[in-house]
Amino acid sequence: MKKPLLKDLTLREKIGQMLLAYQLDINRKVETDTPEEARSFEERKALLEREKLGTLWAQTGRHGRGLDMAEGAQMGEDMSADYGAWIQAESDCYKIPALTALDAESEGAGFLFKDLSVTCGTMAQGASNDEKLVYDLAANIAKELRTAGVTWRWSPPVDIGNRFTMTIMRCHAPDDADKEIRLALAQIKGTQSQGVAATAKHFPGGDGIEFRDSHFCASLNRSTMEEWWARQGKIFQGVIDGGVYSVMISHKAFPACDNSKVNGRYRPSTISKKVITDLLKGEMGFKGVVITDGIVMASLFSIMPYDELIVELVNAGNDVILGVRLNTGDIIEKAVLDGRIPESRIDDACQRVLDMKEKLGMFEDGYRLVKGKAEDIVPETKKINEEMAKSVVHLVRDRTNMLPLDKSKIKNVTIICSTHTDKFFERLDILKKEFEALGMNVKMQRRLSSEAEIKKISDESDLIIYAVYVAGHQPMGGLTLFGDECKTYLWAFSHGKEKSIGVSFGYPYIHYDIMENADAFVNTYGQSPELIHSFVEAIFGDIPFKGTAPMNLENNLREW
Repeated sequence: MKKPLLKDLTLREKIGQMLLAYQLDINRKVETDTPEEARSFEERKALLEREKLGTLWAQTGRHGRGLDMAEGAQMGEDMSADYGAWIQAESDCYKIPALTALDAESEGAGFLFKDLSVTCGTMAQGASNDEKLVYDLAANIAKELRTAGVTWRWSPPVDIGNRFTMTIMRCHAPDDADKEIRLALAQIKGTQSQGVAATAKHFPGGDGIEFRDSHFCASLNRSTMEEWWARQGKIFQGVIDGGVYSVMISHKAFPACDNSKVNGRYRPSTISKKVITDLLKGEMGFKGVVITDGIVMASLFSIMPYDELIVELVNAGNDVILGVRLNTGDIIEKAVLDGRIPESRIDDACQRVLDMKEKLGMFEDGYRLVKGKAEDIVPETKKINEEMAKSVVHLVRDRTNMLPLDKSKIKNVTIICSTHTDKFFERLDILKKEFEALGMNVKMQRRLSSEAEIKKISDESDLIIYAVYVAGHQPMGGLTLFGDECKTYLWAFSHGKEKSIGVSFGYPYIHYDIMENADAFVNTYGQSPELIHSFVEAIFGDIPFKGTAPMNLENNLREW
């Protein structure tokens, strides 16, 4: 089909391009007294034709297809081809082809689709510092996403965090603006080379001090404009000038740009015309699509009634609103007709979305969301990831010159896992098999319960691996070990210290916050199978420790 012209679209069709609803709301009768009841395909088709949504949110597993909440698939259990066929059928209900969007912001598509790849994430890519590999990996992740019908990836995050924020794990180089721009652009260009839009987020970014999470409460960027331009603004301008197709707006307030208040609180950037229209679109010259972060986050959603919030979001300059209710088109249409929203604002938003779809080739003859097959792409992704993984593993310290280890002296290995994520303990079976492939006997367990236990382990082991995985929102809350998972370190290293290695497969500050007693400590900056394999290779000297820390590993609290 030809790219639609604004003059040929109804007001409601133009508004539809701005709306991104939860798949769960589309697939289940959330507006009824029995919201667990799934809609039939005919009911979904009628809903989509009425609402004319411009984007589908690719929520996988039980939340994606309206499956039974007790028996439906969990995230990561969908097959890409099955999901792609399903999402293509949904998209075929539209007059204008719909984007299909998801985060997949760090470690590839394998956490969403079980036949796709878990890869080195942005933090690991920063440790490798290899633009070509970052580009190639991003291109292949985009190819994999296309097998599931995904055309919009909300990545890379480029906002400055500190060691208490999960954003620190999602940037390439949070302490180095030039490196962040260089690697972020490699990811952006690789992604967009395959017909998938990339997204720089979360504008206007962080100040290196604020640690509060916008999912739960209000947060601030306290930078002056001069400070912001010197670092965070420089990064966003770099990726904008480099051609990123979309920018996601944070709910974080930015008083240096807009010091107005709403109900006694600084105005979130998501509803700030000064931040979005004047700064991002105006002064910085961004011509692409501006999308909100999820509007149901507590930092925004509680600030005013929903109908008022939607009007504020549109007038601020957002082009796509993420997570709208199904009556939102009615709200916006009414506000346009009674003069609270100028139709020119709707036209600007719609045109930007249509322009991005055109860049993705969505109006070309024969275009389909789904492209390629996982089995043809995943082996190529694995090769790229293997090459990158060899340059990521980082020896944080080795006080006693313990490494490399002599394989001939290691017969019995014990792996002690500390994590709040059960699936990571299951993933560690990869590490167990790596040692077993070398002819070693391996025991693996969760946590320690006493000094006597670690003494027994020490007496029976030639090597003890303390393996930790902490990551943002796994579970929600702070980036640390707590409760019984942390209690392990009352006794860890009290016996067998000379044969013990600490390793973090996620949050890189565990060595400093929890495991200072480990004389030997390694960061892998991720949990992909290739990174686990490279960790084993490195501690035995089969490959060198080539990775470098992508951030300050001791403090990272920025002082302006």
